Amino acid sequence: MRDTNGHEDWKAAMEKAEELLEQGKREMAKAGELAKEKGQDAWEAAQKKGRQAWDEFRANGMNTLDDFRDKGEEVWEDVEKIVKKSPGRAVGLTLLVGVIIGALIGRDKE
Repeated sequence: MRDTNGHEDWKAAMEKAEELLEQGKREMAKAGELAKEKGQDAWEAAQKKGRQAWDEFRANGMNTLDDFRDKGEEVWEDVEKIVKKSPGRAVGLTLLVGVIIGALIGRDKE
């Protein structure tokens, strides 16, 4: 005989709802784990790209520094050659540059 107040139907519906809720929890846990894995993969990829960019930046900076150092050495060698070739002219040019700089500095104070 069937329950007339719907108690059995209500109980069956509640059991089905609980079953669906548990199934939903399992699916959400799977989705959360998948999202975590994807996030971790994205984080590792971003770290790798960041390291690569830093390495490239650093290498370019070191190359530029080496270029400046080489250029500075070349200029210094050229200056040494000029001074050795014409020491009087070098001293005169140095004095002239000193006078000009002194005049410019003196004008700023006034």
